[in-house]
Amino acid sequence: IGRSFIDFVHPRDRNTFASQITSGLAVPKIVNSTMVCRIRRYRGLTSGFGVKDRIVTFMPFLLKFTFKNISDEEKVIYLVIQATPFFSAFRIPNEVVPKAVPFVMRHSANGNLEYIDPESVPYLGYLPQDVTDKDALQLYHPDDLDYLQQIYENIVREGGVPRSKCYRMMAQNGDYLKVETEWSSFINPWSKRLEFVIGKHHIIEGPSNPDVFQSPVSEDEKMKAKKFRDSIIRIMNEVLTKPAEAAKQQMSKRCQDLASFMESLMEEQPKPEEELRVEIQDPDHSYYERDSVMLGGISPHHDYNDSKSSVGTPLS
Repeated sequence: IGRSFIDFVHPRDRNTFASQITSGLAVPKIVNSTMVCRIRRYRGLTSGFGVKDRIVTFMPFLLKFTFKNISDEEKVIYLVIQATPFFSAFRIPNEVVPKAVPFVMRHSANGNLEYIDPESVPYLGYLPQDVTDKDALQLYHPDDLDYLQQIYENIVREGGVPRSKCYRMMAQNGDYLKVETEWSSFINPWSKRLEFVIGKHHIIEGPSNPDVFQSPVSEDEKMKAKKFRDSIIRIMNEVLTKPAEAAKQQMSKRCQDLASFMESLMEEQPKPEEELRVEIQDPDHSYYERDSVMLGGISPHHDYNDSKSSVGTPLS
């Protein structure tokens, strides 16, 4: 009580909701208008002590709008909304519904969906505003397009088809239900071109997933996957791997050894000029060749402590 109703409307439905109210206020004498809208569900404290971490969920409703003057004395118009919840028409996989209500869809010659009955909501799971202006041909199963092409050829040639064979139509959850359709069309008498196609769809069999309102990927799964992705990125950017840590320690040790060696050189007193000569006494010339590239016993090819050079050999 006291909260704005628009706060409970799904963000994607707010523009449709607002335009419905605006048109109703412009012509308040009009017959009751309706729309399909998702309303936020209550996040109750059924477990735990906080609601911040609970995922926000929405439920589809059919809203019936009425504008009323509650009191003749006050010049105030009240909006009365009667909300009827939508539930999936199917309870079990591939259910055959004996008394399914047929629904109408209309699309233009380029395939754009222009109208879909609110009666379709419990069978397909789409809200009209979600699929309007979308490609209606995307709802057909790819394996049935060959047959449907023949249907459309007959529609253009004959103006309609009494009733098609059974084919598959995609529900909002990504699964397919089986329908049979009565087709009609409107041909522009001036241009002689097809303007739009109307299909009255009869449900034959429900989808394998009976919950047509379920997202192809649930919100829980999306959130879980996002947490894992964020965690992986954090691990790659923050946690040092074992090879990197080992390399860091090894490099640190070499730097320390080299620093201490250079300090010892700096502390060493300069020797007389005649003592700076290097005299190779060892007859084994292999040592000479190897040590010729050494600086005080430090070789770029091996540790300085395994050199057979004399430790006391002065620098050249």
